[in-house]
Amino acid sequence: MNYERLKYKDFFWEIHTEGKARQWLWKARFSGKDFECPHCGGLDYWQHRMRIEIKECRVCKREIRVRAGTIFEHSKLPLLTWFRAIHLVMQGTRGISAMELQRQLGLGSYRTAWTMLHKIRRCLWRRDTQYQLKGICELDGAYFGRKKSGNQASALIAVESRTYTDKKGREKTKAGFAHVRVCGETTIFARQFVKDVMKPGTWVNTDGDPALKYLKDVEVDYQVMKGRSEVADHWLPLVHRLISNLKAWLLGTYHSVHAKYLENYLAEYTYRFNRRHDLDGLFHRALRACALAPPIRIPVLCA
Repeated sequence: MNYERLKYKDFFWEIHTEGKARQWLWKARFSGKDFECPHCGGLDYWQHRMRIEIKECRVCKREIRVRAGTIFEHSKLPLLTWFRAIHLVMQGTRGISAMELQRQLGLGSYRTAWTMLHKIRRCLWRRDTQYQLKGICELDGAYFGRKKSGNQASALIAVESRTYTDKKGREKTKAGFAHVRVCGETTIFARQFVKDVMKPGTWVNTDGDPALKYLKDVEVDYQVMKGRSEVADHWLPLVHRLISNLKAWLLGTYHSVHAKYLENYLAEYTYRFNRRHDLDGLFHRALRACALAPPIRIPVLCA
């Protein structure tokens, strides 16, 4: 699908009313079309004047609600408010905290802003799970949070390594797609992670951790680090740079993150990282991810 590009200055001109927001959501749900019946595939519809969020298929007479089956389904907030929240999450590399989102959108409670952000993050996480890594990848584990406070969690991070030739004809490497999963750094979790995010036959570079050395369906090459940072930076430069940036981002934007919701925060950063070469298309990509995700419940609020 071709994603529409919107620069920051154009967003508020293009999507400034609830009607405009509805139009964009319809197109995000139906791959750029105004309507496509999910039951019979019909493209013709009647627009209800009194129930403006409903379209009726002319073929099978089914009524389709624009919010139905999306994360907006149970929300009483205007779609325009949701769109602005998605835009604020996507507009910069630092993201936005719930307190700042509450202030920017004029929301009545911190809980509402917090819940919106976590629903958006789960949609981004769900979208990224549809892609698998291939070729040469770097794999390592990392800890986030403080052990003394009992708020620490471990995660596995995998990054594709892509080679390219610069303008002077020199061959270099750069980071491709990345996957992050909050889980224990054990053989069982590592094998499941690799099975889910990597295609069979992928070449994996990792350290000498026993949990990462004995993986299945991929080719593993490892070096024992023995605490030598210079060896780690040379052998796993891409994944270690990503881990460093993730930790700096979490501290700089949120200061403290509960381990229970760590995966949601990491998913937000990773989603932007994976699409860093299409900054103007980030909003539309994120909107489509939210439009295609099923309704999400975030039951517990974490301060």
